[in-house]
Amino acid sequence: MVTGTKTAERRHKLRLELIDAGEAILNGQGLPALTARAVATAVGCSVGAIYNVFEDIDGLIVAVNSRTLAKLDQKISSFVPGGECGLEPEDCLVGLAVAYCQFAVEHTHAWSALFEHSERIRREIPDWHMDEHVHLIGHIVKSVRRLRPGMPDDDSWQLAGLLFSAVHGVVALGLQGFFFAVPQRRLEAQVSLLVRATLAGLPRD
Repeated sequence: MVTGTKTAERRHKLRLELIDAGEAILNGQGLPALTARAVATAVGCSVGAIYNVFEDIDGLIVAVNSRTLAKLDQKISSFVPGGECGLEPEDCLVGLAVAYCQFAVEHTHAWSALFEHSERIRREIPDWHMDEHVHLIGHIVKSVRRLRPGMPDDDSWQLAGLLFSAVHGVVALGLQGFFFAVPQRRLEAQVSLLVRATLAGLPRD
């Protein structure tokens, strides 16, 4: 029993060390650099030891991405303490968009990995990880419901998804410099304008 407990403790300790190392590599060099060999070297273990903890390297990346989502949630929650925003609903939605933009600028590699990895992953994303994504969209849904209290629940989620997709697209293009690099202040102004213009275009109740 004691031996089993110590084994579980060592396994848990290694898991945390692997995630720490993966997070450091991701933040410093981006997703392509986050390989099993790089993580093993950083931790000082064999590559095989990683697969005693994670099914494959994608499992480790999902764990690192989960930390990123937690930090993004913390960033957003700092804008809506206790889950409630004291501003008008439209201003709350603008604030959430700006907070998302700021996080992407401050943690570009980690933020990009959330979407880059889902495109390349070789198996389905775990349900618990998908739930973390849905939880973040839920922040938007709360303000949408305050803005349009009579809107059906499905429509509220669809509008929240639309706002997120639109803001994400502007941020992604701005950070990638696909057409031209966009300074952070201008990028924040763009997502603010986008949210207000979208909401202004909604049909009246």
